[in-house]
Amino acid sequence: MQRNIQYFILDVFAEEKYTGNQLAVFLDLEQRLSDAGMLTITREINFAESAFIRSREADGTFGVRIFTPEYEVPFAGHPSLGSAYVIAKHLETYPRNRLILRLKKGDIPIDIQNPERLDESRFTMHQASPKFGPVFSAETIGEVINLPLSALDDTMPFEVISTGLPYLIVFLSGIKAMKELHLNDERVIEFLKANGLHKSNSFSGLTTSFFFVSTETSATHIDYRVRMFAVENEKLWEDAATGSANGCLLAYLLKHSKKSQSVVVEQGIEMGRRSIIYLDGELKHKTYSLRVGGQVAPISSGSWGHEGF
Repeated sequence: MQRNIQYFILDVFAEEKYTGNQLAVFLDLEQRLSDAGMLTITREINFAESAFIRSREADGTFGVRIFTPEYEVPFAGHPSLGSAYVIAKHLETYPRNRLILRLKKGDIPIDIQNPERLDESRFTMHQASPKFGPVFSAETIGEVINLPLSALDDTMPFEVISTGLPYLIVFLSGIKAMKELHLNDERVIEFLKANGLHKSNSFSGLTTSFFFVSTETSATHIDYRVRMFAVENEKLWEDAATGSANGCLLAYLLKHSKKSQSVVVEQGIEMGRRSIIYLDGELKHKTYSLRVGGQVAPISSGSWGHEGF
């Protein structure tokens, strides 16, 4: 007999519906789905990621697993916030200011700004301590992304950072350079493999993504404009809003600029899916505090048949 699983479609880092990053969240507290079943469903949905709420623990935490259409990942930003929204709205019996998600990367606290009004509230995750990787020259990066050196901001190092997922942070000269990005799949993958940053030869088993940053933005109250490109099934794709990458950007800013940061980031503009991400953090006594937040907009919900999964 087929039993269905409830799911929700959300937009995350979205100030209104049909903006931000799309997400599917499945309630699977009875753990009916196999690993292969979760991956199959994620491929069918075909968003950047899907999240599966798998357990409610005795200590009040919730077990969550996150998949891309290619594989399971230990952590991701917008699935964490979206999962927290679903838990707060559909699983909790009373408003809570904080939830703890148990991810493969570890426990991730999520603060809820206004638990009485979830659709208007900002959800803020606390990311893990960053790990800093290799730094590359402007000449190398320019060749990989096929842009002239004048399009790069070489006053900022081109550095790999991870708080669970690895990103190569690349500052560009402005919006014009951001719009001119046309990455070549083969060239990027060749670079990643040559430098031990591809899942086939990286220490983490994860592929490093490219995260482009500009200090030129669409409005005075926005501090940075960003774009993220990841390799999925050996092809490059762009993400509309990337919480994990923005956490890495926050760590980068704390390391290379002021030791206290409170900034607003826009992403997804070139994709027609405007996303707004709030970054707040400090670096004290070599300890990083990284907080990444945004709003969640519910789109739809339904029931998913899972026979055979």
